Amino acid sequence: MKKLLSIALVLALIFSAIPAVYAADETTPADDPIISEIIASGNLSFSGTTAYCYGSVSDLGRYISATMTLSHNGSTVASWSGSGTSYVDLNGSCTVVKGQSYTLVISGTVNGTPFSTTPITKTC
Repeated sequence: MKKLLSIALVLALIFSAIPAVYAADETTPADDPIISEIIASGNLSFSGTTAYCYGSVSDLGRYISATMTLSHNGSTVASWSGSGTSYVDLNGSCTVVKGQSYTLVISGTVNGTPFSTTPITKTC
């Protein structure tokens, strides 16, 4: 009799917890926050004395304003900007000096939140 009572009690506990689990898990689309995932990347390459700069920034459904900056010893050599929703593509080229190091950074905002890429430094 004790065994039967124990089994009945365990089953009652299990079945009483199931509705609570489902209730806690129910959400409507309006309750689900859109998770922002900023993906920004850049590339710097050289051909002779020309620097080729490429970059992209994406974050689905968000407004993006981005600037790609090429600098040398802390001074801006050239910059390119773009804006749009969900995706921004940046590219440009400029003349540089052979043997010098240059740094490329993409920065800006996504829905007003600032971001910046890790600087890419290469020597021409």
